[in-house]
Amino acid sequence: MLLSVTMLLCSVVASAFKVDSLYYNVTSETDLTVEVIRGENFSGEIIIPSTVVYDEKTYSVTSIGRKAFYRCTSLTSIVIPNSVTSIGEDAFYNCFRLTSIVIPNSVTSIGEDAFRGCNSLTSITIPNSVTSIGNSAFYGCSGLTSIVIPNSVTSIGNSAFSGCSGLTSVTIPNSVTSIGNSAFYGCKGLTSITIPNSVTSIGDKAFYNCTNLIKVINFSNLVFEPWSSNNGYIAYYTYEVINAHNGSIEGDFIFGIIDGVNTLQYYLGNDTE
Repeated sequence: MLLSVTMLLCSVVASAFKVDSLYYNVTSETDLTVEVIRGENFSGEIIIPSTVVYDEKTYSVTSIGRKAFYRCTSLTSIVIPNSVTSIGEDAFYNCFRLTSIVIPNSVTSIGEDAFRGCNSLTSITIPNSVTSIGNSAFYGCSGLTSIVIPNSVTSIGNSAFSGCSGLTSVTIPNSVTSIGNSAFYGCKGLTSITIPNSVTSIGDKAFYNCTNLIKVINFSNLVFEPWSSNNGYIAYYTYEVINAHNGSIEGDFIFGIIDGVNTLQYYLGNDTE
């Protein structure tokens, strides 16, 4: 039994190696793939290569592993190759000097707490290859001012953008069906938001403490009422709620379906003539 455990440990250690300044772990010898794993306390700019050569084999870098750059507080920018398909849990946790990152169109998932505490990030583009945003993925990224969620995403995880107090603009696409608990908790910079007709559920306290969220446009079948704690407190601080179920925005006009008829419900412009 001891011998088998020792052999197992040796095989795990043997699958990890270092090339230049980065450490890798082999994820498949058949497909020749590796993930970036925790190594040194990196600083400055890091460029992750799409392939690495080790032991006369060329491996494709397909993922950034759990805690790969955890608490690398001097890391300022990182370039991720388009060979990477996943960013693991806590990958860039508390990299609070990280100001620049480009997520390539190959990435399909962003793990829990992946960018938690990266409060120097001012903007980030989530590519339309991403289908899920993990719980607390951008928790506490207080420097973020705007975020566009692509129409490939179907769910926004619990606390995904909680504490992003600098966030003033969020675009939620018509692909999202659920917004998790505390997803935008404490996003005090938000003044308005539009909920598309695809959304069927909003988690507890999803918009709690969004004290400046004064306008909500609702195209979903959920019912929002001003000063209500229902549907994640989305209208709790709001004096203007526009319920245009299954409707759309066309220019300055909002249409909604009433008794099966597409009906003009609201004018967004400021025409004084």
